[in-house]
Amino acid sequence: MKHTAWINPPCPLLPEENRHFDHTDVEALNHERGPLFYETALHYAQSLWREGFPAKSILLINRALSIPLTGGEPVLARWPLPYAALVWIMQNRVEGQFIGNPRRHWQHLATRMVEPNKELRIWRAWACWYLAKTILPEAEFPADDKQIRGEQVIEPTLAQITGHLQRLSPANDLEVWQNALHAVAGPKQAPVTRIRRIGPDELVTVQKLAQAIWLACYPGIISDAQIRYMLSIWYQPGNMAHEMQARDVWYALVEVEGRGAVGYISFEKLALEPVLFINKLYVLPEMHGLGLGGLTLRWAHERARDLRCKSVRLRVNKRNAPAIRAYLRAGFHFTEDVCTDIGSGFVMDDYVMEKSV
Repeated sequence: MKHTAWINPPCPLLPEENRHFDHTDVEALNHERGPLFYETALHYAQSLWREGFPAKSILLINRALSIPLTGGEPVLARWPLPYAALVWIMQNRVEGQFIGNPRRHWQHLATRMVEPNKELRIWRAWACWYLAKTILPEAEFPADDKQIRGEQVIEPTLAQITGHLQRLSPANDLEVWQNALHAVAGPKQAPVTRIRRIGPDELVTVQKLAQAIWLACYPGIISDAQIRYMLSIWYQPGNMAHEMQARDVWYALVEVEGRGAVGYISFEKLALEPVLFINKLYVLPEMHGLGLGGLTLRWAHERARDLRCKSVRLRVNKRNAPAIRAYLRAGFHFTEDVCTDIGSGFVMDDYVMEKSV
């Protein structure tokens, strides 16, 4: 008979309970840290979920994932590694029940992990983090950007998590995690892409892309008035053409097969330093997560080498957290903070980031 005090319906991916589990069930195992501990932790996680404590339930699932089962244990046939259970809990979170910030939780866990099984547990935490960042809206569940800035934490890519799970897992982490991820987002494949330098006659395409991208991405980072002002100053085709002529600024389009132009980049070699300075780099928001930004940065890095530059430099708004994380992943590091008056009462409050060539 089911317990009458349950609040939530059971998670179908965890063992269903007819009694409450608590810390005494785990403590009774003493130092056993194998299949029995794994299954008990999942029972306890289900009990906490049903009692209305999703954040505590996630903590118990973490404890289950701390166990390096080999893959042949019968318990894994009944209850596979609980990546899909985490997805279900995050997707079925109940308003008013404390879930914390799973994205930030796994970021902290991955960057502060200790033994035993440290490396495996780090990459399982990053795998859970990737699920959280895919499912949960960043506005409500932000990353810890203070830690990212202060410790220069580099969030891993999908490919890096995949490679480390494949290398480290004694069980079948990769398959189970990928199945959970694909159920949420579907498999992502990088589109066929080319980056093409353009002349003044195609700058109107850059202007149209900028209008779409800035109006979608910059609200909440800078004011609507500043967005309109910067678009009007920086993205007039005549102004961009003058940059090309006066400073030898390059403009290039990021083009996807079957779609056309989806982004753009502009840069120049500085007159007084062997530095390639990226002025603009933007991709349509619906194309984020496909690796186009990283591909474009690598293309700019190659041009920097061609131009005999020693580094690539850029500025990024201090509140543009997704861009900052992307640049850190690409190998850039912080060099200074700058705040520049751009007229009409507006300023650019930025980090300067740089990468050696």
